[in-house]
Amino acid sequence: LLILVASAVLRCWRCSTDVSNGEFCNDPFDPNTISEQQRYWSYVNCTYSVGVKSVNARPVCKKLVQEVYGKRVISRSCFYEDVDDPADKCAMDQTSSYIKTVYCRTCTTDGCNGAIGSAPLAALLLIPLLLASFRQICK
Repeated sequence: LLILVASAVLRCWRCSTDVSNGEFCNDPFDPNTISEQQRYWSYVNCTYSVGVKSVNARPVCKKLVQEVYGKRVISRSCFYEDVDDPADKCAMDQTSSYIKTVYCRTCTTDGCNGAIGSAPLAALLLIPLLLASFRQICK
């Protein structure tokens, strides 16, 4: 008797703006402008890694924005975190003095590290609402 178990594999973007062909990794990130070759090498399956320290670890997608020697670097990758870790725990990781973490977040849906942070997007969506409210008040 053979039993097949289907499991979902998380897919994440893996790229960095600090490599010669990594400009597509920058924000705004648009997967529609990526070549097939870039997509093949950069949209990857994230599976459990033998080197993970915790049995409670899970694969997640990670987006990291840092200033390295004053230059902005965006990287997107697979990462492993404890199931109880908050999504922004990686922003609190220690770095060298010449590296400043500007933004770091993990997520658990396919391709989610290709999105721009939700806070700036929410602010953009609120601007028209605020303008309309202001106009009503000024009448």
